[in-house]
Amino acid sequence: MLKAKALISAVIILYSFSCSSKNVNSKKETNSKSYIQLFDGNSLSGWKVLNFDGAGGQVNVENNLINFGRGEPFTGIVVDKENFDLPGEEYEINVEVRKTEGRDFFCAITFPVPEKNACCTFVAGAWGGQVTGLSNIDYLDANRNSTRRTLRYENDKWYNIRIEISYGRIRCWIDDRIVVNSLISNKTISMRPGAIEQCQPFGMASYETSSDFRSIRLSKIN
Repeated sequence: MLKAKALISAVIILYSFSCSSKNVNSKKETNSKSYIQLFDGNSLSGWKVLNFDGAGGQVNVENNLINFGRGEPFTGIVVDKENFDLPGEEYEINVEVRKTEGRDFFCAITFPVPEKNACCTFVAGAWGGQVTGLSNIDYLDANRNSTRRTLRYENDKWYNIRIEISYGRIRCWIDDRIVVNSLISNKTISMRPGAIEQCQPFGMASYETSSDFRSIRLSKIN
């Protein structure tokens, strides 16, 4: 019994560390538009390709783009945790991405929410290609919680996804359209159980869909 309790405690500690605000970069930013670029345009330096138990799609860098091949079902990358720091506890994510082929989500961005000492995922084009929102809010995924939106995504069109994580709120945009504006102070933030958890603390994934990424960057909110 004691061994079981010890094991459970170890798992909880490990999970907390993966999305802990202790990994926040303490450097002062003098310019709110000073970005940390996480893709150098030439390689996957700083990233690890996820194989999702041997069923993950291929990931390559060609023509200054990260190419996600169609997975069976997932394709994804996760940041190298040892060299990853958030720019601040309140921060912004900007990702430029396009869907090239497939019928489900072409972009799922998993990110830390330091206030909650947890991670969650913004999905674009899930559950048949249109559902957009956050997974999980109060243990409900994007198809079942209040952030759910249905949007049409075109193949070979570039989209700018912007996510703003601030105290008490998460907001998300597709281009200039705000699609999520969620107050989180009294809500539980968590990951949807399953393979997507491998993208913690910060990662990108697609599901039975191929896509290209040309920019992944973070900035501190001043």
